[in-house]
Amino acid sequence: MPDLPTGPGVYIFVDAHGHPLYVGKSVNLRRRVRGYFYAGGPTNERLAEMLRIARGVEAHPTGSDLEARLVEAERILEQRPPYNKALKRRDAGWYLELRWNEPFPRLRVVRRPRRAGARYVGPFWSRRLPDRIRHLVGKIFRLRSCAEPVRPELDRSPCMQFDMGLCTAPCARRVGINDYRRQASSAGRLLVDREFAWDLMERLEGARDRASERLEFERAAEAQARLDWLEELEELRFALAPEAEPRSWLIVLPGVAATDRTLQPVARGQVLRRRRVAWVDGAWQEAVEDACYAVRVAELRAPSVLSPRETVPSAMVGRWLEEEIADGHAIDLTRLDTAAAIDRLQRIAS
Repeated sequence: MPDLPTGPGVYIFVDAHGHPLYVGKSVNLRRRVRGYFYAGGPTNERLAEMLRIARGVEAHPTGSDLEARLVEAERILEQRPPYNKALKRRDAGWYLELRWNEPFPRLRVVRRPRRAGARYVGPFWSRRLPDRIRHLVGKIFRLRSCAEPVRPELDRSPCMQFDMGLCTAPCARRVGINDYRRQASSAGRLLVDREFAWDLMERLEGARDRASERLEFERAAEAQARLDWLEELEELRFALAPEAEPRSWLIVLPGVAATDRTLQPVARGQVLRRRRVAWVDGAWQEAVEDACYAVRVAELRAPSVLSPRETVPSAMVGRWLEEEIADGHAIDLTRLDTAAAIDRLQRIAS
């Protein structure tokens, strides 16, 4: 396949009707595609079956490996080729939801963020993990877990959750609305603030020790149980951290042609539309101004959490920023305005 380029890019195997079967990326398109047909071919039976069906391969050159990764992810998520396994389920996820606009909020596990008056943590790629986190946080702060709306009634008998010390029973007026909302606010903070978790752990340890000294063993056991749940939650803390730092960037990548560049704006972790520009005086400065403006507008509309589909390119850019950047430049728009960004790029170009 001598007509394939030797630089980075994305390749797509298609069937007789031009429908995509498999999307991949490589830093050397010609060598990667040749590898499917020479040196014994693929050992994976799934890919071997794909090659028997394929009737052509399309090549889409890029100027950098990062752009190839982003294009590959976009094609897989949009076209859903049957022989790609990775990323295809990343257009859906699970979130922890705390509906703050309810009088007595509870933690829920939901499929997608929808409500303006709610706080969200996620996405998670399976339901099991957020279910476990919801269960632990609910027990630590004694939040209600019942699904029905709460109508406090003084003559109502609390359920077994109250008797077990796992709920403060707002339904039976054992706790007022303000105190309960403080419980819920603390639960929401625990999900996103690790220092708060450490402070809470210290307070619980102190409460346990003081209760033991006073021979109040039931209270000591209650504090120890909350400590155990909190320690288990801390073991799951990795799942609560965002995949990408929510900062804004303008990334300048090499273009396919030597005189071109690719501008990749990022607004608080959200990867925006790329643009290829001619890197000549006048043209690139205007393009950078437009990209910076797009970032500022997107920051005003930025969601509190990214959708599952948005986390894929966001995580890719985050990993690229953590690596030693060899094929581009990253301008931190969290710290620099448009004029400073242009000045930085001017000095790099010179």
